[in-house]
Amino acid sequence: MSTEDSGLDDLFQRYRAACPDVEPSATFMPVVWQKIEARRGFWSVFERLARTGMAAAAVLCLLLLALNFVTANQRAAFQSYTDALMADHSAEQTYYTEAIRSTPSGNEVPAALRH
Repeated sequence: MSTEDSGLDDLFQRYRAACPDVEPSATFMPVVWQKIEARRGFWSVFERLARTGMAAAAVLCLLLLALNFVTANQRAAFQSYTDALMADHSAEQTYYTEAIRSTPSGNEVPAALRH
């Protein structure tokens, strides 16, 4: 053996003496996870809550979208023909709404009577 090999062997022997092998017990992994969890701070908790909140918001949006389509289809199925016509051609949706009056005002005199 050369001097480099003997120096390397000496280093390994000192390392083994300084760091003995750990015998894992039944509580080895739970203790390791407790140490990992203890190192986690506020930001990891905040990140977990943010991810949960984002997932809940996405599910809520999809649910509301699905309910919107279901109720729109149900309304169309139970609507009568006249209800559908009134909904499509109501006075609020036309451009000439100003011209439609239910009763004439008292100040106006018909053109035939204005001599």
